[in-house]
Amino acid sequence: MRKQEKRGFTLIELIVVVAILVALLLILVPRLTGFTSTAAEVQCQQTRQKVMEMYNAYQIKGEPVSIEDLLKNKDDEYFISTPKCASGGKLTAIEIKGVVTLIRCSKHGSISSGNLDYTPKGIQSAMLEFMKFLNEQKKNNPNIIRELTGNSVLNNDAIRNFMKNEIYGGSWPSLDSKIVQAAKLPDQDYKIQICYNHKDYTNISTENTIIYASTNEATGWTSVNLIYDPEESRWYTGSGVKISDSSWSNVKSQMKEKGWKPVEYSE
Repeated sequence: MRKQEKRGFTLIELIVVVAILVALLLILVPRLTGFTSTAAEVQCQQTRQKVMEMYNAYQIKGEPVSIEDLLKNKDDEYFISTPKCASGGKLTAIEIKGVVTLIRCSKHGSISSGNLDYTPKGIQSAMLEFMKFLNEQKKNNPNIIRELTGNSVLNNDAIRNFMKNEIYGGSWPSLDSKIVQAAKLPDQDYKIQICYNHKDYTNISTENTIIYASTNEATGWTSVNLIYDPEESRWYTGSGVKISDSSWSNVKSQMKEKGWKPVEYSE
C-alpha cells in the first residue's frame, strides 16, 4: 500500500491565516489599549482621592497640612510612595483660599475637597479667588496661567472654562426652577454663570464681575434674560443688556434704562 505523503500549507492558505490574524489584532489591540487607558484613569482617580481624603482628615483633626506636601509626600511622612498618575499625568495642588482645594491631573482632570458654595455670591467668590490665586502663583511659576487655563494671560473665556470643568465638574450650577418660573421664562435648565470685564484684568474686584443665568453654557452672555444683583441679593429679568466687556455699574445702569424687573418668588 502506497504511503501517504505529508502535506504542508500552501502559500494561499498561509496568506489567509495571516490575514485572519491581522484582522483579529486590528479588533483586539484598540480594545486592549482602551482597557489599559481606563484602568490608568481609574488608578489616577483613586490616587487623587486618597490624597484628598488624607487632606480632609488632617483638616478635621485640626492639624492642617499643605496639599502640596501631601502630593510630594514630604519626608516620606504620609504615603509609602509619592502619589503619581499611572499615565504620566502631572498632579498639581490648587488651593483657592476660602473656596475649594483641587488636585488636578494634566490628563484626567480635577477632584475637589467638596463644600463648594453654589450660590451666586459663592460663584463670584470662586472666580475672584481663582484669579488672585493665578496672579500670586505666577510669581514663582510664570507658566501657571497657561498650565491651568490654556491661556498665557488672564482671560474670561479660559477662566470660565476652568471653573466649569475643573471646579464644578463639567457644568455650571443649576438655578432654582422656581426663579425661572417666577421670571416667566421657558421651563428649561438655567445655569448660574459669571463673566469678567475683558477691559480690566488689572483690577480683580466684584465691580468687574457679572453674575447671570442662561441655558447656554458656552456663549450664554450674548443673550441674557436673568442677571443677579449681589448688592440686593436678588435676580432681575429683562432683555437688551450687554454684559460682556462691561463693569457691574455699567450693566446695572443698562438694566435700569431697559426696565428690568426684580424676580418675585418665595423659597
